Amino acid sequence: MGLVEESDLAFYFGRHLLEERAEPVRTAVSLHFAPHTGVGQVGREVRVLDGEGRVLRRWAYHGIGGIPPVLPPFAVLEHPYAVVQAAVLAKGAGVVALVGGIGSPRNSVALALGARGWRMVSGQYLIVDRVTGETLPYQLPLELRGAALEAAPAAGLTDGSGSDVRTVCSPLTGPSVQVRPERLIATAGIRERFGPATLVRLCSRGTQRSRLEDWNFAASVWPPDASADPAFAATPRMRLLLPESGAAEEAADVLDRRLTATTPKGTAPCPAAPPTLTELLAGSTT
Repeated sequence: MGLVEESDLAFYFGRHLLEERAEPVRTAVSLHFAPHTGVGQVGREVRVLDGEGRVLRRWAYHGIGGIPPVLPPFAVLEHPYAVVQAAVLAKGAGVVALVGGIGSPRNSVALALGARGWRMVSGQYLIVDRVTGETLPYQLPLELRGAALEAAPAAGLTDGSGSDVRTVCSPLTGPSVQVRPERLIATAGIRERFGPATLVRLCSRGTQRSRLEDWNFAASVWPPDASADPAFAATPRMRLLLPESGAAEEAADVLDRRLTATTPKGTAPCPAAPPTLTELLAGSTT
């Protein structure tokens, strides 16, 4: 542990970090930081040991990112979990996993959902128990840039100081701000369990209005064979079409209405009734 500051682990893992006990606890795997020396370089490496102290895996430590994440060491846990890169939120019985890359408005939409009563389950990864199909909380810091960073003050980030905020600069993605999710949004307890999440891929298509529609797509799941699990095979999938900029609030409204809507008890659905337009865009020829 001498090679990694405890404050760093507290920042990244928050409530997931347990206090050290007086007596050592026997575990199936343990993770250690160690010095790493190579040709012309000195750094840190992560070593994963089994209960007998044998090294199962080792790699240079450059951070916690990647699929699967380095911490915890999912890659050596015999695949009881499936991982998808997504922001996961829950409200009531509804669970949504927003799938989108670094340049997508994923975090902007997530913060807007937080203002509508949704709780953050995981800001970076959808973690699914492959045995039960349950969605598990994994509370890592949110990485904000661009529109998401501009929306952060409205969500509660009044300044960029404090032990729960850090400014980082990546050679690949440029400057950004990492914020513990508790600073910006209500979060799920780390021991809570949720049902399967609806996978929603965010697509910026230059549309005039945000639109949510059923759309079957192949999610990038780790390990790859998990995509055939019942937990994923039967998961509802949609895509959210957004204007190229400034649509997070509207997108959150669309998701909130669609994924939390319930049919009143005793009311029979009426699929034969055509949908009625509630508004028309100016200049529409409809």
